[in-house]
Amino acid sequence: MASTIEQIEEAIRQAIATGFRGRLLERGLARSMIWADGELPDGSPNFAEKLSYDLLSYGYSLLSLAIRLTELNGDADLARAAFEKSATAITDVIHNGNSDDPESGFHKVLAASSYHLGRFSAKAFSLLNHSIENENLSRIEKMLSLLMLRKFAALETSVLDWKTSGLGTDNSLAEKLGFEVDQLSDQLESEDQEEFGIASIELPVIDLALTDNYYSAIYEFLFALETGNSVLLEGAINRVENSLSVSAELNMLPQWWVLRITKCLFLDLWESSFHRVIPFSPDQENSENWTLLRWLFIASLFKRNKAEIDLWPSQLEGARRAVGDFDDLVVSLPTSAGKTRIAELCILRCLAIGKRVLFITPLRALSAQTEASLRKTFLPLGKSVSSLYGSIGTSDFEQNIIKSQDIVVGTPEKLDFALRNDPSLIDDIGLVVLDEGHMIGLNEREISYEVQIQRLLKRGDSEQRRIVCLSAILPDGDQLEDFVGWLRRDKEGDAIKSVWRPTDLRFGEIVWQENTGRINFTIGEEQPFIPNYIHPFIPPVGRRTTPFPKNKKELTLAATWRLVQDNHTVLIYCPEKRSVNSFAKDIIDLHKRGAINSVLTVPLQQLDLAIVLGKEWLGEGHPVVKCLKIGVAVHHGALPTPFRKEMENLLREGILKVTVSSPTLAQGLNLSATAVIIYSLTRNRNTIDASEFKNVIGRAGRAFVDTHGLVLYPIFERHDWFRTQWGSLVEDTNARNMESGLALLVSTLVSRMAQSIGGTDIDGLLEYVLNNTQEWVFPDVANETEEQAGVQEIEWNKHIVSLDTALLSMLGEEEVSIIDIPNALDVILQSSLWQRRLTRHDEEQQGLKGLFDSVLAQRAKHIWNVTTTLQRKGYFLAGVGLATGQRLDAISAQANVLLVNANIYIATNEQQLAIETIIQLAELVFDISPFTPRNLPEEWKDILAVWLRGEILTDHEFIDINEALMFIEDGLIYRLPWGLEAIRVRAQANEDVISDGATIVDYEVGLVVPAIENGTLNRSAALLMQAGFNSRKAAIHAVNSTNASFTTGDQLKAWLNSLDVFELAIRLDWPTPETSNLWWSFIKDYEPKSETTWRSVSAVVFATWVNTYAPVEGTPVKLKNIEDGNTQILASDGDKIGTANCRYKLLEGGVYLTKIHSDTRCLGVTYWGGGDSPFDYHA
Repeated sequence: MASTIEQIEEAIRQAIATGFRGRLLERGLARSMIWADGELPDGSPNFAEKLSYDLLSYGYSLLSLAIRLTELNGDADLARAAFEKSATAITDVIHNGNSDDPESGFHKVLAASSYHLGRFSAKAFSLLNHSIENENLSRIEKMLSLLMLRKFAALETSVLDWKTSGLGTDNSLAEKLGFEVDQLSDQLESEDQEEFGIASIELPVIDLALTDNYYSAIYEFLFALETGNSVLLEGAINRVENSLSVSAELNMLPQWWVLRITKCLFLDLWESSFHRVIPFSPDQENSENWTLLRWLFIASLFKRNKAEIDLWPSQLEGARRAVGDFDDLVVSLPTSAGKTRIAELCILRCLAIGKRVLFITPLRALSAQTEASLRKTFLPLGKSVSSLYGSIGTSDFEQNIIKSQDIVVGTPEKLDFALRNDPSLIDDIGLVVLDEGHMIGLNEREISYEVQIQRLLKRGDSEQRRIVCLSAILPDGDQLEDFVGWLRRDKEGDAIKSVWRPTDLRFGEIVWQENTGRINFTIGEEQPFIPNYIHPFIPPVGRRTTPFPKNKKELTLAATWRLVQDNHTVLIYCPEKRSVNSFAKDIIDLHKRGAINSVLTVPLQQLDLAIVLGKEWLGEGHPVVKCLKIGVAVHHGALPTPFRKEMENLLREGILKVTVSSPTLAQGLNLSATAVIIYSLTRNRNTIDASEFKNVIGRAGRAFVDTHGLVLYPIFERHDWFRTQWGSLVEDTNARNMESGLALLVSTLVSRMAQSIGGTDIDGLLEYVLNNTQEWVFPDVANETEEQAGVQEIEWNKHIVSLDTALLSMLGEEEVSIIDIPNALDVILQSSLWQRRLTRHDEEQQGLKGLFDSVLAQRAKHIWNVTTTLQRKGYFLAGVGLATGQRLDAISAQANVLLVNANIYIATNEQQLAIETIIQLAELVFDISPFTPRNLPEEWKDILAVWLRGEILTDHEFIDINEALMFIEDGLIYRLPWGLEAIRVRAQANEDVISDGATIVDYEVGLVVPAIENGTLNRSAALLMQAGFNSRKAAIHAVNSTNASFTTGDQLKAWLNSLDVFELAIRLDWPTPETSNLWWSFIKDYEPKSETTWRSVSAVVFATWVNTYAPVEGTPVKLKNIEDGNTQILASDGDKIGTANCRYKLLEGGVYLTKIHSDTRCLGVTYWGGGDSPFDYHA
């Protein structure tokens, strides 16, 4: 048997090697995927009868080796790998295994413990959650389980109940032993007593003593985690070691296993805890602030319902580096591997040094989700978090948010527009977080993002500002090296990269063949399958005679409902948004026909807010609303934002079991499920990128819910073709292409030029670029059809617009003479991603960088030749290119007057005139790219009028409500405000005279955009919605019913806090009966009450000690109300050592840090937490 470190390590390496014991782990996993209650389905592959025995033998042997290696301080990574493989082996026996096995509970606890020691705490939690109460477990096994489930309140209660019972006290144990001996003496001959007594009497009493000591150790360990006191940890471990020696000596095997594991668990959990990992004092200058915020962060997470106390392996490096004020981080972790926690720690550090934070997300939907997550973490710390809800432009209200909030969340476009017009807005920003920071590429949005980041890096104060980039799909190799060097500004240090995930992924196909559906899995070389998983049938309602499922979509739905039946949650991913709406219609139709049933498992009332908003925005009969009522979330980016946000809340709470989602999911939206079904692998007939595929499949497997996630693909026909396509994506290791988007753009243009002149010689292309007098007209290419040329010309013009926008973004802010353009570009692009990538390519293709630099310079010179300095400044401020800017110039005289008039009409409450004027503005703006909506309904003017009047869209019979809503989301909330803001800032830059010598700055022009974005001409109602109230109908009613008239954030706050509003709200039928709950939810989030924000309150408490206790100054103790009478004082092990002078009303939401005072008749107590009066007491 292995005994030395070297022998143990070699034994472990052999045991965890691929293929060990005839691929034992693969065979175990394969069986666990397809059996149910320990039985294999008919027709499935067979497995050896001894497989369970072999897996358990392997699992426990490996667990013992891993523990021994840990005790000997051997290779920690190797030990953790052994723990994980051990857990996998044991889990493969109990997962879907025989539920009547009396040992399954013990196996489950040991497997969970092994996962935990392998640093897979979320898997341990998932394995134990939901079923632990029904398992046949000893007291200490239950306590160990509760520790891994982070149910610290239940742990404390169990310990204190045990202590109160007195079952483990010395007197009680001695009395029990004496009683049992007397009982035995009456029944046995005296010569048999000694032999029989140790088994029947002493061991149960010793077990009670071990249990009592275990409870004390657990209590002391919890105390250590709460306070960060390592002395308490040592005390807890000493108790476990004492019990361990007793159990080993008496061969008490179950207790010995639990105690060995507990000791390892205490040490490992402490080593990965916030207290140990988050640096305590990174500097002296801000040490006081940092110490305070660090403590509040740790303590508030400890007090969550599911305590959060430790970091995952993927987060450890990031947590340690989070305190480096000048350490720009590029964090590349798989989806769901904990990137946000690293960002939170960076934010914590930034706030500690007195600076504010910008958190940039690629989608408005993601901004709302991120805001909710950050508020949960930072509101208890007394820090404000707000999202910029509009699409572009910044009202006075939003500018105030950017200037005043501690953490501001928004999209790149929103923040870019704000900074172009007032760069000082981020003077005191110390951290910029780029979520989904890989959004670099060829499309206009990606190019603009790259240029925006470059401008941020080239600001004069950039060294005072840290950048943290988060991504799940960054590449390896030189692309990553250049990307990291760019964002880190060539500082020493690498990206934080890990492939670790909290859950495993299992891939499979749902195959329809021979009139039945089966699931095929691939587990290494094993290929298990579940036959007859789906059976066809004719829906019982209606006249349909074709069996269900009849096609791929119905196969997807049949599999989804079957998986839900097996207690899975399911996410159906559709690469094309149109498929999502189609699914919604089919789900309702099939539900009507009885082919599928409701999957809603909670009372419908829990969905009230989402249904109310769904009815308001979509109409009661809309398929998306109908789907919601049967427990299905249909999610895509074009849904009305208020409704979508409420639906996302339901998804976060785990209320909805099925989600159908669009590509929004691939852009970082945090939706997840046990199983992800990829409905299609193509978009517009092209296979989706491997990076998109990786991002989506990462949503399979919910941390702390599932030990693994399923990724499934339905195949209804052409089986070999689709299986090959599926297999190639699953095996594709390519990550996101991180080539500079600006470089790709110029490369695309140069490629067209090369085709036009019939050569790729760099010198020839350079001459063409330098001598082109055709003003960048579309180059003709020989042998191209008219249709092909038409398509290419559209692309060329789009790319020219992107190029112009990028050039003006880089150069338009400053006065640059035409002769200095090359030099100015060289300065702004110094150390850029553009420069890094081209320098690298230049090594392979000499002269390429010079050519590309010339393209930029020549195009910029062309822009300079046809514009003035003021025009360019206007284009820069508007964030547009040359062609768009010139169109804005052309309409400026008319548009400026209309914009001023529209604002005047809103201010004077002349609604009809305001609507007519805004429609005239929209006619001008929609005719200019990029302000033209993607879909412009025939009745768009009627939709705009209804929208501005604040009326409910579904009360009007528009041709297509979906088309109307898409127009509102895209045309009215995004493009029209952008166009109007562009008109405004262009007029301001050009100092256009509007009337009688007055320029645009002399007028109030900040009313139109909020009116259009929020769908009301009522200024106060628009402001209420900007503040985050999600019902347009109720916002308008709330303002009208109180005759409110507020125009600033302070006035809004005063109105919200007014007695009139409070008295209306407590009637619970205001603003409307169905939105009363929504109102209270908004009030709670908008201005958190005192019970939310943590603070410290100190007091001196008089103590009366029990006779046997000698108090020592500085000893940590606890205050608890576990018995009647005065508040009890407990030692670190949970034993009662005294009472306070009264019974305090202890607040459960915070932490009472208590030590014995220098005057040992007293306690020094500091309460940290929310709530009022933590030292109130019962009279």
